[in-house]
Amino acid sequence: MKTVLLIQSFHSFASGVLGVIIPLIMKERQIDIVLIGFVFAAMPLIMQLGRMFFATLSDFFGRKPFFMANGFLGVISSLTYYFAHTPMEFLFGKVAEGTKEGAIWAVNRAYLLERDQGNWRLLVNLRTVVYVAFAIGSLIAGYLAALILYEGAMILCALLGVLGLLLSFTLIDEKKENFTVKQALQILDFRKKGRRFKVFLFLFFTMGLAFGFRSGYVIPYFLSIVGFSAEDVGLIFGAMILMAGLSSYIFFRYQDVKKLILVSGIIYSALLIPLGFLFPALAAVLVVAVGFAEGMNSVGQEGILSKICDKESYGTDIGLLMMGLHLGESASLALSGILIANWGFRTSFALAATVYAIFYMGAYILYGEK
Repeated sequence: MKTVLLIQSFHSFASGVLGVIIPLIMKERQIDIVLIGFVFAAMPLIMQLGRMFFATLSDFFGRKPFFMANGFLGVISSLTYYFAHTPMEFLFGKVAEGTKEGAIWAVNRAYLLERDQGNWRLLVNLRTVVYVAFAIGSLIAGYLAALILYEGAMILCALLGVLGLLLSFTLIDEKKENFTVKQALQILDFRKKGRRFKVFLFLFFTMGLAFGFRSGYVIPYFLSIVGFSAEDVGLIFGAMILMAGLSSYIFFRYQDVKKLILVSGIIYSALLIPLGFLFPALAAVLVVAVGFAEGMNSVGQEGILSKICDKESYGTDIGLLMMGLHLGESASLALSGILIANWGFRTSFALAATVYAIFYMGAYILYGEK
């Protein structure tokens, strides 16, 4: 389990660096914000298609090959960004990065749950590692760009992919059943899922819609537009993610998951609504506060996953729920560039807050049902 968390930390650190640098380098190279929205929209969609495919195969072939694929694709995506100068080239990078994300998120939760009898708090530990490593990568991204330029930062991320690949060879995988198409189709058969699972799939779709209006390139680009330097953007964005990690660590022992879903959702929406109307310094403070609320949200989300997914098919069930989330995120990311270009960031942030209310109200009502 420690090896998996170390692999995840390398992956998330590189993602933190890329999360800050890619929007800034696209802005610097004068790529239109509408096109940026569409480029970023490809990643959740590619991630989810890869995730479902990999998750289903991993339930039969084991998790190890997909940790290895994550490391290899980390190298490919970073090197693609190294050479990218046009929207299409950045799109190729996003396809590789999305496939990389799909590979690791298809198996990381399932691998940990299988080794500790479905203990959902392990998932919170995983999410905390993700937040902290991503935050550190974001915090230093601007300084990396200043010291070794954007290209040097891409090379560093590629080297982390190599380390992740090497560590993946040391993982011990469980013996799986022989793969048959019939078994795979039975696990993926949506009709056999219960009513509660189906409703949660819709709620995860609304959560994805909400996230897309403020995720991806939106926060770094917003901070850059209001006047912050690349170093400042990295520090603020990294502090937001670090606060999310701190929050998830603080609340992961909280027993009343249902109440946490509601309270954290209300706080999250209340912080996002005024964000686009504030002067830069106060907006930066609010961005960091959004991270704290997001960490609370993550604890509730992991509690939902562990409660409604079957232990016989953790990878596939988690993948189905994440399908809803990432399809929603892809749709709103594609729309976000158009909204921002015509009505500003305040519209995108307000939509994120409003749509997220559908998720947390529905999840609060449904969570306690049998």
